[in-house]
Amino acid sequence: MLLDMFLILHLNVLVILSSSSIGEDRRSERDAKHSKGSSHQHHWGYHDQDAWLSVFEHCSGKAQSPINIDTYKVFYEPKLPPIKLEGYDLTGSPALTLINNGHTLQLSLPNSMRIIRGFDHVYVAAQLHFHWGTKEVPGSEHTIDHVHFPAEIHVVHYNSKYVDLIEAASKADGLAVLGGFIGIGLHDNDNYEKILSALTDISIEESDTEIPGFNVRHLLPDSLDRFYRYNGSLTTPPCFQTVSWTVFNDSIRVSRRQLAALEDTLKTEHNKLLSKNFRAPQLLHGRKVLASFQTESTTGKAREAPTPETQDYKITESSGHILAIIFGVLFAVTMLVFSMYTHLQQKKYSKLKKDSKQNVVYKPAAVEEGMDQTTVTVT
Repeated sequence: MLLDMFLILHLNVLVILSSSSIGEDRRSERDAKHSKGSSHQHHWGYHDQDAWLSVFEHCSGKAQSPINIDTYKVFYEPKLPPIKLEGYDLTGSPALTLINNGHTLQLSLPNSMRIIRGFDHVYVAAQLHFHWGTKEVPGSEHTIDHVHFPAEIHVVHYNSKYVDLIEAASKADGLAVLGGFIGIGLHDNDNYEKILSALTDISIEESDTEIPGFNVRHLLPDSLDRFYRYNGSLTTPPCFQTVSWTVFNDSIRVSRRQLAALEDTLKTEHNKLLSKNFRAPQLLHGRKVLASFQTESTTGKAREAPTPETQDYKITESSGHILAIIFGVLFAVTMLVFSMYTHLQQKKYSKLKKDSKQNVVYKPAAVEEGMDQTTVTVT
């Protein structure tokens, strides 16, 4: 029985190692896929995102967004400067235009709103928009450890050295987007209500309305110091890979009622409900995700960004450690099973020897004529 258990254990370990190898091979195959098409304008939707790859050449690039942020694999970068905003308080300013463009809910922003610290250049605000799902399907674009939030806000900025968003969108250092996760809280969010209360006025695709100016800063998390940073792309066609992404660690809360208004009010073409307007997470293809704060790794310590010459070594070293642990466990289990088997065999032999002695019966020797030997019969 013990030997059977030992064989089963070995088989399970081999299955796990084989599955891991197959998974790595499949990921490598996905990484190798890189289709290109023409860059002409084309009507697109979220229902068939694979079609983007054949129509918009940048959508099949190696630096696409959104991504999954694996908190055990990000690299702590203490030199990341904190985000500092300017001109975000629009209270008393001219009205803002709110649009249902058939793909999202978008709020146009004045160029007085800027990111004045956190990047090498000043970035000017252009618009903000949202991504969401349904009551059953959470709709954030980025994920944390493969977990979606109910919704996500993006505040889009362009580099001030360019004339406008259109010119900057195709430049390598053209865009900076601030992303925030939206979760569900117990109470209405008064700041989000300034936008959500106007949804019924723009339920039809390509409709717009105006809302009073307010402090846009309150749409973002209270703390802007804890964030993730990586180089990526627009999450919609034409998918230009020109975005420096800042995804805040802390989330914003709205009520279930407010989230339902976002999920159930706006319509797209043919009067269809506008929902699940989020792109699936894209592969990193070797990109680093930096963190402005320390996160726990599997060892309980924060990992600092490795230099290029040591990064591959650390990956190999980590794999070696894993294999050493697996074979160490197998060796220990083998020795344990062998010791138990030896002990049981010795115990069984001792019992058999004792029983044998108790069953021996000695009879008087019968001496045959001409023989001096004594015959012993064991029954």
